[in-house]
Amino acid sequence: MRFCAIFLFIVALTSVGCERIPTIEITSQPSDATVFIDGVEVGATPYKGQATLGSTYQVMVSKRGYQAATTKLKHEGGKLSRALQLKQLNLSDMILIPAGRFIMGTSDEEEALVTRQLGGGEIVEHPRWFKSEKPQQEVHLDAFYIDEFEVTNADYQKFVDATGYPAPRHWENRKYPEGEDNLPVVYVNWKDADAYCRWAGKRLPTEVEWEKAARGTDARIWPWGNDFDITKCNVESWEGSGPKPVGTHPQCVSPYGVYDMAGNVWEWTDSWYDAYPGSTFTSKEFGKKYRVLRGGSWYYYDSLNPIGARTPSRDIGTEDHLAYIVGFRCALGQDEVATE
Repeated sequence: MRFCAIFLFIVALTSVGCERIPTIEITSQPSDATVFIDGVEVGATPYKGQATLGSTYQVMVSKRGYQAATTKLKHEGGKLSRALQLKQLNLSDMILIPAGRFIMGTSDEEEALVTRQLGGGEIVEHPRWFKSEKPQQEVHLDAFYIDEFEVTNADYQKFVDATGYPAPRHWENRKYPEGEDNLPVVYVNWKDADAYCRWAGKRLPTEVEWEKAARGTDARIWPWGNDFDITKCNVESWEGSGPKPVGTHPQCVSPYGVYDMAGNVWEWTDSWYDAYPGSTFTSKEFGKKYRVLRGGSWYYYDSLNPIGARTPSRDIGTEDHLAYIVGFRCALGQDEVATE
């Protein structure tokens, strides 16, 4: 009897202890949304995890097609539950790119034309220009949305404030420089851009989506056509120049109405740098090593001219790469739009 009493007492203590183990439970409407705690992806809703007493947590719940919901939680013991409501995404700042085929990549004729327009020189010797863009081919894409403009400092500030995510390194006190609201956000690596897109209920575009949105269906070399015009985009590289507010060049607009897809800042895509189907070109850079950057920037090396601002140009960066010439915009498949 004495042994049984001791055993039951221990069981009771264990049960009480388990109830007092601090936990966080997060649910959402709709469910199956991704849960981030202090910027780290931890699972999907409904979510349950252990916590530390007295700790404060920054929680974000995101799902494509919905604006993310965020909250701060302070754990003071037992179980902490929170239900979050996700709002359907407003697509007013995005452009619908219709389904259909388009011509992707560069032909030998286009290479010769660009070389003449930009002065030849070393541009044909750089393996990332032209060679990795061949063969030119038709590609079919389903309909998707893409941001009309590059993500700005003001946009990114909302994300930083709502989530506690680290600010770009050149901001002071987690605030962007005064007067730079509409400049494209820079010094963001691929991981930063991906995190922002998730918070916004979107994703990064694939490089194929980016190219179609920039050049349309007539294989234009620049968003406005096939003749280079330095006045139509921001490819100024002299001292004192830099990114311009989005939409500053009204003629730098694609056939679909997407702005600044030539120059200003390079833009992250979701794609890994690899050979195109049917290509005979090989590179040690191919594979899941580098993410593709598109669109060129305000800065370029003199020997290369603004060749990176062409619609089919491809550049690369590791997922941790940071630069004053790199930003991004978001995309969303038409089939990923929330219907609730």
